This record gives sequence, structure tokens and C-alpha cells, in this order.
Amino acid sequence: MNNDQIFRSQARVLDKDLVGRASSTGADALLAEIVLLKQAPARRRFVPSPRRILFGVVATVVLAGALVVGPSLFRASEQVYASQAVTIDRDGDEYAFYITDGDPDPAELEKAFRKVGLDNITVKLIPVSPQQRSPVVGVDLGKAGPGARASVTMSDCAERVEGCLTAFRITADLKGPAQLRLGHPAKPGEKYAYPADASWPGEALAGVKLQGRSAGEAARVVREHDLKVAYGLDWPLRSGEQGFQVEENVPASRIDPSWAVVSAKTYNDGVIILHVTPGPDATWPPGF
Repeated sequence: MNNDQIFRSQARVLDKDLVGRASSTGADALLAEIVLLKQAPARRRFVPSPRRILFGVVATVVLAGALVVGPSLFRASEQVYASQAVTIDRDGDEYAFYITDGDPDPAELEKAFRKVGLDNITVKLIPVSPQQRSPVVGVDLGKAGPGARASVTMSDCAERVEGCLTAFRITADLKGPAQLRLGHPAKPGEKYAYPADASWPGEALAGVKLQGRSAGEAARVVREHDLKVAYGLDWPLRSGEQGFQVEENVPASRIDPSWAVVSAKTYNDGVIILHVTPGPDATWPPGF
């Protein structure tokens, strides 16, 4: 599978353990996800091993448009703007943005963008788990036109700017509209824009670890908490590369109760999505 296939998909990387769930079933629940803004096929998505990509482990990022994974974000550059919320560097034909406020004001960020000539970047807030500490959840270049590029670092951007939470780059001569999507803590009962680990503090199964349990046992625990169960199957890549391909919205009739659960996710809507590893005799769905 080539990089183009990989990055047009949803990738998730564990915060505490970089060599986690994408390459084995022993990893803890996932902290960060990369979710395509342009809709992927409804039933499946690719999740590459973290060793196959240059992303690190703090931010949750959405990219639509051209994705560039290149040299380190922390090379020599010139600071052109700084505030309590964001520091902006000019680096060749790109601007690098270092977000230092976990709940930044969209108007303040848009003002910063205009200061460096990026008048066509708007900021949109989307609901996320209150446990999600990384403010940047997406850069949408869907209408930015040819030549527009964005890249994201999830490395320790504090190496460049003290207090940095996440960082991203965007083409300096951007002409068309682009949108930066920022997470804000969801209100009680508000559905998340993307799933969170159901065992995080404050979530529906706070402190309850379902990873490694059988699907049957995990489903029982979920129902004991008066929650509904949904399933996803994490199929290993046939190409031999490390990682897996997710089949979503799998009916319970296709889940063997003995199969192992690798994660439990929630959208804060009363449903726990159990991601399960198929057994060796499982029947592969078409196209996988």
C-alpha cells in the first residue's frame, strides 16, 4: 500500500506507546486519530503502523488536500508573529504555526493569519472529548486549489516554542480558502466530532479497560453500564505491511464472542464501538 492510500485514510496512534495498536493487539486505547475530511468509503479505512509514518503522538489532525510529510518542522526559520495563542514562523515557501493555547479564540487566530497575509484561512470549532488536549484537529484544503499544501507535526513542538501543544504548516502563497478546525470541549450530552477512548476519565467507561478481553465479555460489560454496543473489525493488511484496515458498522452476527477486543471508542452518544481483531478462520469481506 502506497503513501497516497495511507494518508487518504484514518490513522490512529497511541499517546503513551508509539509502537502500539496499529501493529499489535497489546497496545492501550488510542489518543490521536487522523480522519479524512473528504468522505472515505463508508465501510473501511486504512490505519498504518506508526512506524510507517512521520507523525508523532500528541495532536489529532484532519487533512484534506495535499499532504506533505517532509523534513523536520524544527529546522531554521524566521519568526514573523507571536501571541499567547500562536507563534508563526516563515520557512521558505511555507508558514509554520505553533499553537500554544489549548482553547484558542478563533477570531484571534484569524487575526494572526491576516497579519502574515493569509486572509483566506478561517477557523471552525468542533466538539471533542474534554480529555483531548490538542487543539488542532484539522486543516481542510478541499477548496484551496492546486498547489496548496499542508503538513502536520505531532512531535514535541515545545522544542521550537515553549508551551507549544501542536503545530502545522501551510503554503505561504495560499490563494484559495482553507479551514483550520479546532477542538473545543463538548457540552454534556453533545456528540463528539470523532471518537474518543471510552476508558478516559469522564467518559462512559472511565477506568474500565476492555482491551484484551473477549468480544463477548466486553459486550456484557458495556451493557452492564446501560450502554449500547457497536462493532468494527480491524483486519491486518494483506500487503504484509504493518497496520490494519478497519471495517466499520459490522453486525453483531459476524462477531465471534471469542475474538479479542483491541479498543473501545465513544462519540458520547450512549454507544460503545468495540474494535475487534478477527480470528484466523474469519471470512474476509470483499475488497479487503
